[in-house]
Amino acid sequence: MIHFKNIIILLTAAVFSILLAGCDHDTATLQELSRIDSMVYHQHEQEALPLLQQMNIEQFSKKERAYHAVLLSMALYKNYVPFTSDSAINEAVNYFKKSGDDLKYLKALVAQGCVLEDMGNLEQAVDSYHRAEKLPLSTDSSMIAYAKLRLGKLYQGQVIGSGTIALQKYKEALPLYQSLGDKHYEQVCLTSIGGIYRNIDDKHDSAVIYMKDAIELAQEENDEYNVFSNRYILSEYYLVREQDYQLSKKYALQAISADPAIIDHPRAHYRLASSYMFLGQPDSAVYYLKRAPVAKTAMDSIVYFELMSELEHRYWKNEGKSKDYIQLAHAIADSLTINGLNHRLLEVEKKYDVQLAELNQVKNESRLKGTLLLAALLALGLLALAFLVWRYRNQLKTRQNEVEMLKADLNGSLASLKQMQQRLDSREQPNEDKKRQIDELRAIINQQIDAVHQLMKWSYQYDGDKFAAKFREMMTLQGMGDDSNYWSNLQTLVNDLHDNVLVKAQEEAGGTLNESELNLIALYCCGFSRTVIMVTMGYNNIGTVYNKKLQIAKKLHVNDLDDFVSQYVSHEDQR
Repeated sequence: MIHFKNIIILLTAAVFSILLAGCDHDTATLQELSRIDSMVYHQHEQEALPLLQQMNIEQFSKKERAYHAVLLSMALYKNYVPFTSDSAINEAVNYFKKSGDDLKYLKALVAQGCVLEDMGNLEQAVDSYHRAEKLPLSTDSSMIAYAKLRLGKLYQGQVIGSGTIALQKYKEALPLYQSLGDKHYEQVCLTSIGGIYRNIDDKHDSAVIYMKDAIELAQEENDEYNVFSNRYILSEYYLVREQDYQLSKKYALQAISADPAIIDHPRAHYRLASSYMFLGQPDSAVYYLKRAPVAKTAMDSIVYFELMSELEHRYWKNEGKSKDYIQLAHAIADSLTINGLNHRLLEVEKKYDVQLAELNQVKNESRLKGTLLLAALLALGLLALAFLVWRYRNQLKTRQNEVEMLKADLNGSLASLKQMQQRLDSREQPNEDKKRQIDELRAIINQQIDAVHQLMKWSYQYDGDKFAAKFREMMTLQGMGDDSNYWSNLQTLVNDLHDNVLVKAQEEAGGTLNESELNLIALYCCGFSRTVIMVTMGYNNIGTVYNKKLQIAKKLHVNDLDDFVSQYVSHEDQR
């Protein structure tokens, strides 16, 4: 009996020793991972990567394996090593979500966003970053700030409807980095906010303030590249947007003063040459043009050929060469669109090649399994290629239809404006106030006709995306109804022509219509098309016009605004 008890005691002691050894192993591994963690997230990712790659994770616990996947993903991302799979980081996210460890869950979500972003799965990456930024700020403000920064970058990279969200995310990240004293990312936020503001008409002053703050911060950090970048951006902004060639020249000169061994940027010289050209100093323009480094990118070549076209036209009076240069610029711009599709197709092929290489490593273990997997990969690759081609063609078709609709609408817009012009010409002018109102309206309508003529000219000069871009540019730059007298005069004229329709609309709505809504009703009474209404009211898209119509109709207790307007305006008038 005593012997049996001794055996039990010995077995218990052995099991306890094994468990204790396991705990010590876990603790030692987690401590090592924690040490590497501080390297990964404090700008020592190059030293951290080989340490993580050398670890034998076969003996790791689930927690250690998940932690290792998070750190390895971030180290690879920061070292610009492309990803071929997201399975490890997905498992880590699922583990830490259930573990209750909010800090590691936050880091796992950010790492997952980085992996998905690198693999081109942008929608899923946005979802990961959004989940990360929603965690309490006390978890780790630097990681949450980074998630917001990445969201800003992703939204800013989208073509339509994302500028507001990107700006919001940068503005949320900026104070976090300022409180952390992280001047590098603070400068990134300032530059990005300034870049977005410079494309918004009433935010130009703010854009300059943010970019100058970014320059000052980069100078404090001795970050010569970002000092150059912001000076170049300011030079381009004053040249293209403000047409202030003196300030453009000033910042371009400061930009090219950077050490050419560190920064070799041809476009900065081209912009400086353009500034001198527009200042009437062609010799200086040619001097800096000759000093410019060789063009390296397609965008460099486009800017160079556009500059040469202007010089040939303005100063050397060689229209043939000027035309040749601008055609070269347009040809390169067109090729960028095609190359964009080719690049996406090459990415699919590259991912397929990596997967095929992995398949060859295991085919000796199971030839049948390898054959089936190869067939599946080939099918997926072909499906992916077919999908990309279909999507590209569908987008082209959609854009072509959109452009055709815009062209037709522009013709209708021009007819409406000329009809309005004729009404003004036929009006009696019994007193000076009426004459002044009609003259002011006539001036605004003439401006609108000029704008529509310009859009129609572009619709035949440019195809597809180029015309859409020009159309958006016109909407941004051309303030159709900025003059407050325009609206008061227009309302007076509409009431006069159509039995006090605006007064009666306000009565039907119980006084709830605001000035903007009354202005929109007035434009509809004039028979203006949706495009003219959109541009005149300063809306960003056609959908806003429909939404505003529905809101007004609801206040007037009718199904559609057209039903109300038709009571006071005849079909002949609307034409």
